[in-house]
Amino acid sequence: MTRRVVEKEVKLDLVENPIPINYDEVPEYTREDYEARIEKVLEFCDQRGYSHLIVYGDREHFSNIHYLTGLDPRFEEALLILQRGKNPKMLLGNECYVYAGMIEIDIDLILYHPFSLIGQPVGNDSTLLDLFKECGIDETSKVGITGWKYYDPGFFNLDVSILDIPGYIVETLCQLTDRRNLHNAMDIFIHEEYGIRNNISAKEIINFEANGTKASRSVYNVIKNLREGISEIEASAYLCIDGEPLSMHPNVNFGDVNTSYGVRGPTYHQKLKLGDTICVGMAYRGSLVHRAGVYINSPDDLTEAQREIREYFFHTYFKSIAGYYENFKIGNTCGQIYDAVDKTLGGGRPGGIKKFGIGLCPGHLIHTEEWTSSPFSKGNKTPIRSGMNVQCDYTVMHHDPYLTAHIEDGFAVADEELRNEVKKLSPSCYARIEARQKFMREVLGINLPDEVLPLSDLSGVFFPYMANTGIVLSLE
Repeated sequence: MTRRVVEKEVKLDLVENPIPINYDEVPEYTREDYEARIEKVLEFCDQRGYSHLIVYGDREHFSNIHYLTGLDPRFEEALLILQRGKNPKMLLGNECYVYAGMIEIDIDLILYHPFSLIGQPVGNDSTLLDLFKECGIDETSKVGITGWKYYDPGFFNLDVSILDIPGYIVETLCQLTDRRNLHNAMDIFIHEEYGIRNNISAKEIINFEANGTKASRSVYNVIKNLREGISEIEASAYLCIDGEPLSMHPNVNFGDVNTSYGVRGPTYHQKLKLGDTICVGMAYRGSLVHRAGVYINSPDDLTEAQREIREYFFHTYFKSIAGYYENFKIGNTCGQIYDAVDKTLGGGRPGGIKKFGIGLCPGHLIHTEEWTSSPFSKGNKTPIRSGMNVQCDYTVMHHDPYLTAHIEDGFAVADEELRNEVKKLSPSCYARIEARQKFMREVLGINLPDEVLPLSDLSGVFFPYMANTGIVLSLE
């Protein structure tokens, strides 16, 4: 039987009377966790014949070093060098060298002043060439290198592996070994199937759930405190951001121009008017929450042209979101998720993604950075598996008249064994997850599979009138 979308008056107890976060239950990563992660990386190196793995990091591209050591480079560059049978070595600038005292694993820290900021004190460092020699890199070495991404060689006219770390590091390595012995190894971390950061543990789920909980409550706090005449920067104060590092700058935007930019931060002078399209979003590491819609109390607050398309546009989008979640079953493929979205938006036929102005993939994988990779493409055979951390994330846009909508939240995929581990480690985390599952099924009408663990209090929630958070869309 065909289900229809309805507007439903609700009380959002999940955010109005929230289950508190018990921070004593949010697990820390231990020395043993980091050592196990390094061992997984070294097993990949063994399989590929890498003598060394060099992990580059900086403030923006921190996730790999952070995953392996707990240190996220701040201000400066850093270089982690792994070799089977040897202590890890890390080259650090002045400020990260001090910060690295928090690392718990056995590691050799090397102060390398050129990684420091310009004008800071310098010493008589060994050269980068000498440091690489001391690590045993020579003409026989085969070196894996991770920067930020790996690349389809078809887009380049090169006959060597494509590297994305600073050129001076590559040129120095080439003084010791042939360029063909340097290989992009970033897939070890972020490949959509076997990447180690795309297969998360119960500890990671609990940490990311705490962050998703805070982010969703902050986004909701902004939306419910909006009023005509408030500026974007004034509204952003309601995010009430704490000291947890962000993985994305906040988005709080009003009006067709600013919302159409997608990733713009809040401004001082743009003020909210009734009838404006708006977007509100923020992200702590591991989960991003974002909403876009229109600031209205009723359809009468829209133009006549917008009123004519509003219900079909918003309701069809919500049905596609419901289908996204409902098809997220272990054993299905990521290509099936793409098809479900595409056909729902297309009224039962392919082509809906293009029709609704979606420029990116319908969703992606996420870790401590906002986007690791996305297998959600047409024909993709990657199986949905336990341990995935996913963003339901695709914006729809109608240009003339302009309307936009976005329902973005994170969730983990977990089989029964992983679910039980999460519940054992953090009962309060699991209580929030079960409350969200119940709300999505009983209030929103989404037939959510057991293996989908929503990490946001707003999962699946769409406000058709963003001046009234007491009304949401639902399927019946």
